[in-house]
Amino acid sequence: MACICQKNENIRKRTYLNLPFREVCLNSQAKIQGAYRLLRGMRLIEPQQYGQQALQEHLLLDYVQRLETRKFGHRAVHIHLSRLKPFHRRDYHIRVATNTFESYVKLFVGRIFVLSNNDLLFIWKDKTISDVEPGVETLRYLFRDDPVAQDESEETGFCTWYNLNTEFQEFLLLCRYMSESAQKQQRRDMAAEQKFQLQPINADNLAQLEETIHTADLSAHIRQQPVCVLSKNNGGELHPVFDEFFVSIAELRDAVMPNIDLASNKWLFQHMTEVLDKRMLNYLCKRTFKTHASSFSINLNLATLTSREFERFDEIVRRGWPGNVILEFNQVDLFSNLETYLRLRDEFHDRGYRILIDNLTVESLSFVDRNSLKADFIKVAWREEMTDNVIRKKYSEMDTLVQQSGRERVILCRCDTPTAIRFGQSLGITLFQGRYVDNMIARTRRAKNASKAAKTAKAPAPKKAP
Repeated sequence: MACICQKNENIRKRTYLNLPFREVCLNSQAKIQGAYRLLRGMRLIEPQQYGQQALQEHLLLDYVQRLETRKFGHRAVHIHLSRLKPFHRRDYHIRVATNTFESYVKLFVGRIFVLSNNDLLFIWKDKTISDVEPGVETLRYLFRDDPVAQDESEETGFCTWYNLNTEFQEFLLLCRYMSESAQKQQRRDMAAEQKFQLQPINADNLAQLEETIHTADLSAHIRQQPVCVLSKNNGGELHPVFDEFFVSIAELRDAVMPNIDLASNKWLFQHMTEVLDKRMLNYLCKRTFKTHASSFSINLNLATLTSREFERFDEIVRRGWPGNVILEFNQVDLFSNLETYLRLRDEFHDRGYRILIDNLTVESLSFVDRNSLKADFIKVAWREEMTDNVIRKKYSEMDTLVQQSGRERVILCRCDTPTAIRFGQSLGITLFQGRYVDNMIARTRRAKNASKAAKTAKAPAPKKAP
């Protein structure tokens, strides 16, 4: 890696936040001076008038404004952590990155600012850029798995250096722009929070909700989504394997209690889902329903399996259903009640049920042994960050885990883009679920119906008997 200190500061590449600021900087000197005079005439707002999110941007702007008469000898580096992959922008990484500069703050009479987008901006005095480069190189090494750490292009670079002796006004405008942007974002967030602020669920809310669930028409909130196998033949056509029936919690909340956060209390939410389980089972017992496959699945709590409602469902639906019924258990519920699961698992297998462990992540996949748990399927939730080849290195064992679980037994769910399908295929996964899968099936059916209608229209009309 070429050392940054070997580069001439006068020919360094500049990196700008976005187009609006670039346009400001490229305007005439008169405009820059005008903006600067405006800044000097601004009434400084106390930090308390800013939200917490914009506080650091305000402090930065205030600090830089005060440097106007004593700017000589000062330099700055803007480290663009916001350009890193989401995996590398967790709180832990930001804390480590900030701590890296603690020694420089003490030695170089400096100030470091952690901006609301997780960028770091370090300003120091009387030392050259080469004196601070070791700290930046440490961060590059910390994030070495991220392409941005090695990228020195204008638009996507890891950091930007400033010599305030010659670039003060440009740097001041940058700080002003970041402060204004943070304030605008803060106002948007506050407005959204006020608009959608939910009250926590309590015993009274729960009693009311439970009564509503018992009396309401649940069919309006029951959703059906297929799990499909992607065949390698016929151009990768999707074929439904089973349909999942579930209650949309978000839609139910919007319909009956739009101002209540149903998931704010773990235990009350658990109780509510058990009530929903029983209503779902009663619904399936009373209504005829259609599936696109010979099997269907339902999401249940383990506690529901010992209820009267489930026994009635077992008697009416399961025994009269020509295919398989798959029971989906959330991994959190399963491991919280592992003894119950182990006690009931074999019994339900003997009854003809199949078992699916739901809501797994890449991280939790390594702790779930499908074979030991005797589960028929496991579901792994798709995340966009899985596409990054660098991130994949951190999940290098995923291919092995999928193989051990059985590639034909792993379902990649929440597949909302074709990228998710391609990723699953790269691991040998053949079962998929998600909105993109739904759209593909819908397009295929429309095409088949259109073709069928066209053939019918072209068929000659039968001749009338004389």
